[in-house]
Amino acid sequence: MGEVIAVGKKHILVVDDSAVNLKAAGRALREHQDYVPVLVPSGERALKYLSQHTAELILLDIMMPGMSGFEVLEKLRENEAARDIPVIFLTADDDENTRLRAEAAGIREIVRKPFRKESLLAAAARHLAQRGAYGD
Repeated sequence: MGEVIAVGKKHILVVDDSAVNLKAAGRALREHQDYVPVLVPSGERALKYLSQHTAELILLDIMMPGMSGFEVLEKLRENEAARDIPVIFLTADDDENTRLRAEAAGIREIVRKPFRKESLLAAAARHLAQRGAYGD
């Protein structure tokens, strides 16, 4: 059975080890008619997905067992096909060092958990609009 591709829709990869957060993000993103959320529970699964598919945006949890969000981001930047996909970090961590490390890694936005649906959708829209402005 093949995967159905939603033509013209923006595929947003959500990576979070919490089933509650995945469900909430998926529900919020589905409210936007042009978004197709792809929900995966680990960094390893995200990299496997991206080895066969693409996404227009990645929402990436920082603190996960196995591979952290920073480790996943490093692997993404090594992958020619995935390196230019915008990434928004998701985290409950409000430590200044985490924010500085994220900025140093090229992350322009962090959405704090628990997130509000409106905040998540606004962040996604901003990054997708920026990507569209550059012709990606």
